[in-house]
Amino acid sequence: MTPRRRLSRLALFGAALLAAFLPSGCVMVRSTSEDDLPAAWRAEVKGVSWRLPQGRFAADGKIVQGGTDPVPGWLERMFFPGQFTRRNRAEVIELTVSADGACTARAWKAGQIAAELSLPGRIDPQTGWVELSGVPVKDNTKFGSSVGTQSIRFGLGADGALYVRAHAYGAGVVLFLPAAGSSVSWGRWEPAPR
Repeated sequence: MTPRRRLSRLALFGAALLAAFLPSGCVMVRSTSEDDLPAAWRAEVKGVSWRLPQGRFAADGKIVQGGTDPVPGWLERMFFPGQFTRRNRAEVIELTVSADGACTARAWKAGQIAAELSLPGRIDPQTGWVELSGVPVKDNTKFGSSVGTQSIRFGLGADGALYVRAHAYGAGVVLFLPAAGSSVSWGRWEPAPR
């Protein structure tokens, strides 16, 4: 049997196995709309980003995910989901955006680049917000692991803060059961002091 044929049989077997067990697995959808955001945030995310959303931003900020009250959130989870742990966190995220929307994100820790991501993107001509897709997501917890991708939309508010919307999609195995889900979260981060 050729390697290609083996691979296609393995893919068919995996799809059949997932179809058989998904009804006993779980599907999770957690979404935060613009209407769920605090009033001050809503005004910023519906506005126009008049300059490219780039610079250095503090990794510590606030997110809204599934509720209406902002909670502590980390910017590296938007651009580098699953790559940092709570004990091993970035301090600053540096964003560079070119005129065509291509973006490079660098996570800094102890004065060194700890992670880097470069993706093509697009700038929304109406709002000036940058849109990226295909940001890789990997997550390993004590309950299981998952992989997926997320799309990101980000811009600078009139207050100088970075606002980010992340829409993640993933699938994996949690507590030995197949699981799939999607989530939408929003976050706000202040510029990092120099």
